[in-house]
Amino acid sequence: MEKQAKGAGEGRAGEETRAALVAQALILFGAKGYEATSTREIAAAAGTNIASIAYHFGGKEGLRVACAELVAQRLMAVAGKAVLMADPGGDPARALAMVEMAASAFVGFLLGQPQARDIAIFVVRELSRPGTVFETIYPTAFEPMHRKLCALLGLAAGCDPESDDIRLGAFTLIGQAIYFRIGYFIVMRRMEWEEIGPPEIEAVRATIIGNIRAFVAARRGREQ
Repeated sequence: MEKQAKGAGEGRAGEETRAALVAQALILFGAKGYEATSTREIAAAAGTNIASIAYHFGGKEGLRVACAELVAQRLMAVAGKAVLMADPGGDPARALAMVEMAASAFVGFLLGQPQARDIAIFVVRELSRPGTVFETIYPTAFEPMHRKLCALLGLAAGCDPESDDIRLGAFTLIGQAIYFRIGYFIVMRRMEWEEIGPPEIEAVRATIIGNIRAFVAARRGREQ
């Protein structure tokens, strides 16, 4: 019994160390870049020794992949229920409502979750060029979510979901939400907000949802 208890404790400690390394690597890779970040810095920030990186991830590149996998998991957790599982049943009104729910969930995550800032900065830096992170996140999170968002937008607007217009429109709508995270302090200063709390998040949600409705209405009018 004593051995089992001890083993369980070591397992939990190992999981905690692994999680701490990924969390700190995500912050440092985003803030400084992969090349400029040393494994010694990451280990020190995580409160562990440098050998633990090789033990848990096989090295710095393995840790980078683990960061990418964490980002993909977070994005899928946020968008999975709202987008990937959405079934409008061929109803344009339901499709639009599902896009709005997805946008609301995404904005809530980006502006309401502390880790969202680190994830956004990491993604913007790492996805500026193809590489390990791009090849990890794109096929597992970005591509399926964007494709399903296009399907919903296309149905809502009465357009081909894979048309350039709808695909670019989906990117534009996603980009709006991301800007409020990347430009967090710019938005606060310009809006004269002391913080971005629930009322401010709701104001951002309302603005983005209004833009979604305008996008869909403009294309419905074009098709009529």
